[in-house]
Amino acid sequence: MKKCALFLFVISTILFSSCSSDDDAVAPFVADASLIPGEWSLVDVKSENGTFTTTVQGLPISGTYSVSGKDYNASVTLTESTPNTITGSGGFTLVATFSIPLQEPITVEEVVPEFLGTGEWTINNNTLTTTAQGEIQSFEIVALSAQAMTLKLVINEETTIETALGTLTLTITGDQFIELIKQ
Repeated sequence: MKKCALFLFVISTILFSSCSSDDDAVAPFVADASLIPGEWSLVDVKSENGTFTTTVQGLPISGTYSVSGKDYNASVTLTESTPNTITGSGGFTLVATFSIPLQEPITVEEVVPEFLGTGEWTINNNTLTTTAQGEIQSFEIVALSAQAMTLKLVINEETTIETALGTLTLTITGDQFIELIKQ
């Protein structure tokens, strides 16, 4: 009888602890497209989960990177029309730090003279797609209010760079976040 009571106690504990209330469910974020048109100032650029891989003289190299910005003097105007237009102006300095195990980190700064460029934009659910200078980029809108917008760009690309060691092909992955405030 004690085994039966213990068994019932264990089963009832599992059943009650595995049930959850639907009242605790959080509604998924849905971007309100009517908040997007306007002039936005760039206030922050940063990255998360940045990784890179390459091969140098036959040896595979991998590491991590982080990106941040400084000297922000950039804005973008998103106009609702047919088609919707985007006009970027100003720039900022991009600061990238690359870390390879057992080596000192390498920090590189690059001036980005024109933020996002000029072209068109569309929105579909939480995806803001821009087409500027022939380049299409899709950003996930992760936060949007009447005063602020945060965009996420998923990076998964291969690029070639010239170095003192010759031409290197890098595979780069990570998430880049762009924070804007409405002017």
